[in-house]
Amino acid sequence: MSANSERLLLVDDDPLTIRIMSQMLAAYPDQQFATSGEAAIVLAKESPPDLILLDADMPGMTGFDACEVLKGDANLAHVPIIFVTSHDAPALEVDALRLGAADYVTKPLVAAQLKARVRAQLRVRQIVNDIDRDCRAGKLRTWAVTPARPNVLIIEDDLSTIQQMRRTLESIGTLYFAASCEEALQQAHSHAPTLILLDAHTAQNDGFGIFAALKAETVLEHVPIVFIAPAADIEAEQHALDLGAADVIAKPFKGVVLHARIQSIVNAVRRIEAEIHAIVQYWQTVNTDSPQAMASERKHPL
Repeated sequence: MSANSERLLLVDDDPLTIRIMSQMLAAYPDQQFATSGEAAIVLAKESPPDLILLDADMPGMTGFDACEVLKGDANLAHVPIIFVTSHDAPALEVDALRLGAADYVTKPLVAAQLKARVRAQLRVRQIVNDIDRDCRAGKLRTWAVTPARPNVLIIEDDLSTIQQMRRTLESIGTLYFAASCEEALQQAHSHAPTLILLDAHTAQNDGFGIFAALKAETVLEHVPIVFIAPAADIEAEQHALDLGAADVIAKPFKGVVLHARIQSIVNAVRRIEAEIHAIVQYWQTVNTDSPQAMASERKHPL
């Protein structure tokens, strides 16, 4: 029996596509279905899901319209939305991410890819749940605050790629570069990164080995790491996501897509921080010696 208790909302005007997604995600038996944006919003408000898979191109209310409504609802804004669409268009992907979508997957669907990306988004939400659980148990945690200009550590040894990344990402934050695992660890300890961008395979390094070394550092445990991997390498993408990567961006990448995806993750980091700080602040005000207080349901708006 599946141990996955998360509720998924699958939205597509094509019932066959819903059936295919449902079968691919059978490990999550708690599934709801909608064939229109309007129906999806009603279902989400009645029974909030943990994740929404949303078709972009639907008659009437499009996926973009539905996403905007969902993100404007205080009770649903935190729910990650993965766009699932037949439009492999950078402009649409950028629009979806700017609206607040967590990811953008194109059809025809590949089961391994879809499952890995769903797991990745649910893992992010689990961080908040774990903090809440620890606080309920009386283990209050501290959590870093992202600076106004976040630090982005880029691990890459190809000069042309470095130059492209510098031009594309310099507006997002302060960029630091490393060409090896040793340099990456030194930079990470010197400039507490908000996000790490890592090439999966370079001339000098094994990206997965560097990933393991970074995640072994306690201070970097929850720092999102984004892989850059060849577009056709679905196996590398799945492996990276299953290891705990926040995202995998296909290369050769378009600058607008790279910028939108990195900005989206930085925005997600800030939202997660706000939730965690609210949780910690709430439990700091609770009398942890009172069984009634500890048994009560959390009342803060998150």
